[in-house]
Amino acid sequence: MTWSLVLAVALGGAIGAPTRYLIDSRISHAAQQRGYGFFPWGLLVVNVIGSFVIGIAYVSLEGPMRALLATGACGALTTYSSYALFVNRVWSEKRSTVAVIIALTPQEN
Repeated sequence: MTWSLVLAVALGGAIGAPTRYLIDSRISHAAQQRGYGFFPWGLLVVNVIGSFVIGIAYVSLEGPMRALLATGACGALTTYSSYALFVNRVWSEKRSTVAVIIALTPQEN
């Protein structure tokens, strides 16, 4: 591993994390406003987009560009913290039964 790869991952993460926040919050808010319930639409969208872009990046890029886009940006975009944020959001909305069920549901690695 080289410093250029480490810096590429860090820069990608700095891009992916706020992108995840913006997409998730805007889509989730719009879905709730339109009456689509409390399904995590924003979380679904960021994971689908991120997974798609990771697949494209891994077959078409190499080196620092792959590290920046796939590992850094998309890694931060689709990270487990999105799931943790959703569980926290459900818990804070006083839907504790749903939060516990989601938290205890086995997650595949």
